[in-house]
Amino acid sequence: MNNGHAELRLLTLGEAAAFLQVSKRTLLRMIQRKEVPAFKVGGQWRIRESQFRKWVEQRESGSRFRVSKKEV
Repeated sequence: MNNGHAELRLLTLGEAAAFLQVSKRTLLRMIQRKEVPAFKVGGQWRIRESQFRKWVEQRESGSRFRVSKKEV
């Protein structure tokens, strides 16, 4: 099997919402506000897993608690 298939794995709205522990409705609003990268296939939303992981990692790194040098 070709390793390129991993890059093409698509998540459903339900799968991505479960991963984020939010409702499908909340995720749909985020998609509509273009906060989450997604596209429609046959009228249903799909999210490329590789892009979704990058999106999550960017949010994690941006929201981590940072200790200032004064506090150390």
